[in-house]
Amino acid sequence: MTRYKRYVLLPDRLFDGKGIFLDKPAVVVEGKYIVDVTSRGSLEVGEHYSIIELKGVTLLPGLIDAHVHFSGLKTYNPAEAVVTPLELRVLRAAQDSQKALYSGFTTVRDCGGTIALSLKRATAEGTIVGSRIVASGRPICQTGGHCDIHYLPLEDVAKRGNALLCDGPWECRKAARIALRDGADFIKIMTSGGVGSEKDDPKHPQMSIEEVKSVVEEAHRVGKKVASHAQGSEGVKIAILGGVDSIEHGYFLDDESIELLLKKGIYYVPTLCLVEVYKKMMENPPPGVPEWRLRKQEECIEHMPKSFIAAYRAGVKIATGTDYYGPPMRAFGHHANEPITMVKYGMNPVDALIAATSNAAECLGLSYAGSIEKGKIADLVGVIGDPVADINSLKNVVFVMKEGVTISRKVD
Repeated sequence: MTRYKRYVLLPDRLFDGKGIFLDKPAVVVEGKYIVDVTSRGSLEVGEHYSIIELKGVTLLPGLIDAHVHFSGLKTYNPAEAVVTPLELRVLRAAQDSQKALYSGFTTVRDCGGTIALSLKRATAEGTIVGSRIVASGRPICQTGGHCDIHYLPLEDVAKRGNALLCDGPWECRKAARIALRDGADFIKIMTSGGVGSEKDDPKHPQMSIEEVKSVVEEAHRVGKKVASHAQGSEGVKIAILGGVDSIEHGYFLDDESIELLLKKGIYYVPTLCLVEVYKKMMENPPPGVPEWRLRKQEECIEHMPKSFIAAYRAGVKIATGTDYYGPPMRAFGHHANEPITMVKYGMNPVDALIAATSNAAECLGLSYAGSIEKGKIADLVGVIGDPVADINSLKNVVFVMKEGVTISRKVD
């Protein structure tokens, strides 16, 4: 890593994160922040500035993945989480965070897990180099819900402490307070079944509106957001009527749930790239994948693109999220697959870039990130090529800066 007190970045092109493109710009950085965005012709640079030439590069705001899980897992076998030492999983997760950063994703939001809160601290204090982490800590769900571990006895699930199981508004309120006590940046809840949980159905609702409201009230009173895993439409509606801030997945949206998303201005994080993962897994199942998981994935494949494009065409606010957590096809470092898949299924490339930058930043509540403008934090990513002409250019990362520090530079 190279530190400069003051420097100027000179890419061929710039995307500001909000829909504006500039040719031959100059971006001036001092310390952690962007202090000016101007044209090269009007720039006056003294000898105290270091110049970074980025020929052939489109400069973007640091990209954001709004849905990951730092699990430290490398397979789809449910037993891995039980038999793998936590210390090993933490080391793997630290490497995963670094992979995300080097792929241009300077910020990621961990949507449920015990590792991310400590990983966030280690990154912030400089112990490890990795993406900025927004972490929920342990997720909240009903007994038997999506983040319950269905194949273990209930008392063992409580001992492992991977989730906060609760039933009824008062238990849910206390669970929210525990999550906040743990240091959660936001709270993650489950209002439907899911693909990765054995004994429930993605289309079936979980938690009640009253239970959701109790969690949301506790979070909002201290300025924290609530994100809900909700795959079936009924679970989506329960979450929205309960007051959550974002819907994660939304595989089976209907007209009513889309209308509610629009009316309430709630973010939708579709994790659409998983449709491609699910297709590949059906063709060639990886070792250790349970039959029930393959069956659920097959049920979702047809509906995921339809829900996404319906929400997009209706004008729902969308942010990128991969739901990657470590195993093959869901490995860290490939987060550009989400905006790429969004474009494949009908999103305009500019809107996909917005979903990965300013929209994602707003979804996470990060007012300092997501765009290239004066006063914003200097999270900057350079790619070879034009991602509007070819969204796959997002994989050609040759420059990464996080908080004014050059992390990676592969171009003169």
